Amino acid sequence: MVYSIERKTDLSGAMLIVRFPEEDLDKKALCTIENDPPPFLIPFSYRRVDGMIECTYRPGSRSKLQYRFGSHGTAEYIALWDQVLQPLLDCGDWFLKPFSFVLDVRELYTGREGGVSYLYVPSIPDCESFERLHGFVMELSQQNSVTDPALENRALRMMMQDFQPKGFLDMLHTFRGGESPARQEPEAPKETPKEMPKGTRLPESLMPSGAEPQPVRPAAREVQPAPAPRPVPAGEDDIQIQFPGQDRKAGKKEKKPLFGGKKEKPEKPVKEKKEKKPLFGGKKSPEREIILGAAAEDRLPERRQEVRPQVSYEEPEDAVTQVEDTPAGMCCLRLAGAAQLPREIAVDLQPGQAFTIGRFDILVGRKQSSFEFPKDTRAVSRRHAAIEREPEGGYVLVDLASSAGTFVDGERLIPNVPRPLASGNRISFGTGGADYIWNE
Repeated sequence: MVYSIERKTDLSGAMLIVRFPEEDLDKKALCTIENDPPPFLIPFSYRRVDGMIECTYRPGSRSKLQYRFGSHGTAEYIALWDQVLQPLLDCGDWFLKPFSFVLDVRELYTGREGGVSYLYVPSIPDCESFERLHGFVMELSQQNSVTDPALENRALRMMMQDFQPKGFLDMLHTFRGGESPARQEPEAPKETPKEMPKGTRLPESLMPSGAEPQPVRPAAREVQPAPAPRPVPAGEDDIQIQFPGQDRKAGKKEKKPLFGGKKEKPEKPVKEKKEKKPLFGGKKSPEREIILGAAAEDRLPERRQEVRPQVSYEEPEDAVTQVEDTPAGMCCLRLAGAAQLPREIAVDLQPGQAFTIGRFDILVGRKQSSFEFPKDTRAVSRRHAAIEREPEGGYVLVDLASSAGTFVDGERLIPNVPRPLASGNRISFGTGGADYIWNE
């Protein structure tokens, strides 16, 4: 079944409308949703019109999850996939089908409290397929990265081979806390065998076959102090740290314990300084004579200075001066307000992509939006607005429920309701002077 999503706007906000034949209505799923609505679905109403079922979805204060795509920490990355895939696994408890969810990254929504909300089409025929699910997951992975490269490589490998939502989530949970699943706890140090008293001979029954009995050596009578507790020997996997000037070969023979008592260092004989050899076996460079003062002019070779040809550019009379920061054909926002703010915001978007605008959050410490104002720009919210390029090629501006609001030509936008943009529109992010002119 192929569905189409129609977008409308009224006084209450944005609306999404989906229509399908009345005979395809899944009454069992619809009854469950009406009496016990799942938390991961966008509320909707339905009506019968000319033999068709018309479902109207109202996102309300929810904004598109697409506006939060980007780089994430390990815990944030795992939480994202949990919120996206877990509803597909739990939907059976409400008599819902995973392939009746709208599997489109541009139709995923999230609220201020977090969580991911889906559009659900209550139809008996499936709206999606496993191939569509796999493409949906691959597109999400391309637009969301993680700071842990081991986790990202493992996730991409599972998506490319044989993707299963439950197995994929189980793998992600092994990385919770930033640890790789291949990482193991260090092995306990092996117990050192107890030494037998000197002069003791093993019984012939315990000696290996073919071994000749060793003669018994008399123990030397020496008065020694009480033995100090022996330090735990370093295991094979212990990390040996080489310090500058330390012989690497000598360090391999005798390993120092990571923990334990101090060991007396033998006195090192004073060695004569050896000449440094080239690192990669090259020829030894001859010694250079350094001459300072006026005599240096006679000894230094002449340096030939390259003379670049001078090129003159003639500008026509009707030429228009362009800003060098913005490439040709790229849209941009040019400053028309406070002089201390960035004078230009370049917007480079492909159809279906979004460009987010916000303020740098010092608590997070990393970039969360496509463009971020300085941290002291208080009129701009941390997630303020987004510019989205439609599949047809036009541009729309969306206010992400910002505190100070987003204005186009002095008119405040309704949160989460797209507003078409035209060249020359004056856009204000808040009321603190962050005013820009839209240029296509």
